[in-house]
Amino acid sequence: MTNDSQESRLPSVRRSQTMRILALLLTIVMVAAACTGDAVSNQDAGSDSDSSSESGGSDDGGSDGGGSDDGGSDDDGGSDDDDVELAQGSEVFEFTVQTGVPASSVYHAEIIRWGERLETMSAGRLKAEVVPSGAVVGALEILDAVDTDIVPVGMAWSNYWAGKNDAAALFSNPPVGSTGMDQASSLAWMYDGGGLELYERLYTEEIGVNVKPLPVCPMGPDPFGWFAEPITSVADVQGLPFRSPPGLPGLTFSELGVEAISMGGGDIVPSAQSGIINGAEWISPADDRALGLSDVWDNYYLQGLHQSTDIGELLFNLDWWDALPGDLKEMILVTTQATIVQCENLSITVNADAVAEYQANGINIYNTPPEFYEAFINAWNTVAADLEQADPFFAEVRASQQEYADRVMPFRLTITELYQQIGETYYPEKVGINP
Repeated sequence: MTNDSQESRLPSVRRSQTMRILALLLTIVMVAAACTGDAVSNQDAGSDSDSSSESGGSDDGGSDGGGSDDGGSDDDGGSDDDDVELAQGSEVFEFTVQTGVPASSVYHAEIIRWGERLETMSAGRLKAEVVPSGAVVGALEILDAVDTDIVPVGMAWSNYWAGKNDAAALFSNPPVGSTGMDQASSLAWMYDGGGLELYERLYTEEIGVNVKPLPVCPMGPDPFGWFAEPITSVADVQGLPFRSPPGLPGLTFSELGVEAISMGGGDIVPSAQSGIINGAEWISPADDRALGLSDVWDNYYLQGLHQSTDIGELLFNLDWWDALPGDLKEMILVTTQATIVQCENLSITVNADAVAEYQANGINIYNTPPEFYEAFINAWNTVAADLEQADPFFAEVRASQQEYADRVMPFRLTITELYQQIGETYYPEKVGINP
């Protein structure tokens, strides 16, 4: 390119540069104008806030209102707004949670941890005092206590309220998983199959209490339980006075011929020692050990069809729940789901350790005799059919569970067989023996 051609392009280049500079200057002017407008608006807001919150006004507010443009009024106004937001966001909610288990229970400890997580996540805005069963009311009174705000939050199992509605146990520990579901698929039904909506209806519409439920602390499958003598057949338990959970498990045990007696965990050992009961189930190997059941009986059966799933619940007084800010509600939801995972992990670890300790101490660990499977499932189907006829809501919940089970269980059973086969290859010697 020649010098002449380069010189001929210079005016065009200069015009282009000039246009870019002008565009940049125009942008700066527009931004400055917008910022000035915001400052004036904030200054007015700050003045209004000061005049409404200070009787007769403040000296600082008057000085700023005199027209100082040094940004002081803008800073004061912004600070006031921030203080208002901080005051709203820093409201502390202190509340009591009563669990339905003794202080010795590993699941009581998990609810304490749930509260500690909430306090950490909320930066101290949620403070839970977790107390054990009986601290405020009895375990079977927790629902009414939450409804009337005697305690704003409770932890129990929905089958505790079967006396108010038989469908309650379908959300916690129905016999044989209600429709053959395992614990994981029962939780999946709640979250993905419409179960949570039915769960809320159970309380607010069917039972008629001012309560919001959330599933927490899966802890199943529960062992069949403890016996003074080995059992080899259904005939061995017919007529036996046996501590059973209330609700559907108890009804099914009764249909099977067992003398099912419902009582709280703290009453089991004294009742055994006084001869009121000759066998019992509670929660899990670890919790049974903490309760002292292995000090009473020597024969322990692991496969409990009565509670092949066992999912605890947190109950919230609905007015208390509705008064919470949205972010705190979300923290409770997330922390509760985290506790579900923690309890699943915990159940594997502590229960395996407890069974190993039982074996070391000479406790007989048995598999439940195969005869019980068909007999117990038939007893449950008889109980369920009667309840479906009597209660449309019971029938609606069970139909929802059946629909979800039909959808997912064929695949799930096929896949989980993989783990069973792998495990039996690695560990051909199983824990339980046949009686």
